[in-house]
Amino acid sequence: MNKRPYFHICLSSLFLLAVLIACSKQTVISPTEMPVSISTSVLIPITITPSPLPIQPIIILPGTPTPTTTPFFNSNGQVGLLPSEQQEEIKNVIQSYFEMRYQAFSFPQPDGFQLNKIGNLVSLEPDARAFLDDELAKLALEIKYGELNGSRYVSYKYFLDFREFSFDTVSELVSVLVIEDNETTTKNSSLASNMSGLKHVIILHKEQDEWKIISDYYNDFLWRTIRQKGETKDDMLHMISTIEALITPSSNP
Repeated sequence: MNKRPYFHICLSSLFLLAVLIACSKQTVISPTEMPVSISTSVLIPITITPSPLPIQPIIILPGTPTPTTTPFFNSNGQVGLLPSEQQEEIKNVIQSYFEMRYQAFSFPQPDGFQLNKIGNLVSLEPDARAFLDDELAKLALEIKYGELNGSRYVSYKYFLDFREFSFDTVSELVSVLVIEDNETTTKNSSLASNMSGLKHVIILHKEQDEWKIISDYYNDFLWRTIRQKGETKDDMLHMISTIEALITPSSNP
């Protein structure tokens, strides 16, 4: 594999760092989409202050409706209804997935936390493994960036709004549209920061009586930057290392 010239990587590194730092200075992000009311959606708030305890109780607010069955992925089969118990199983898998993501960004992380355990929730199919590799690389970059600029979570709340379930009767894939909101405080700021309206389309498949994630389609800032620049995992890790070396004071006199 051809390696990029060091000068180019440094320029890319400084550009990415400058943009990320500029974004991190915003303590409140305006909502990109107004969440629908509790009476027309499933809104699940989860509040965590990082501690050795792995997960706080999940509270489901009243007013849970029957989800719609409007498809939002290309289907070669018929769109079928999912029994309510299947929907609850899927919600539990998705909640565990988000919980592990937020634990990854927290400081300190729960005792025994390992980022690659997210893989326990992911299918063994090749497409799912490719998604997992990309996702773990991205999360590792975000964690490293959080260490460098003090933006690891000291406390957080996140809210999952389950908008739609769609089941393809031929492929037996389920698509779930989830809207993610959160409120966080970080090591470098006790002022709460809010993120609102991040859409996830999560595809799942049932394997050996367990729902497993195939992919999670979303488009946050870091994903957009990585895709626009066409960086590989190794490029990005080298970029982070270069930035760290540039901003870390030398111990030599």
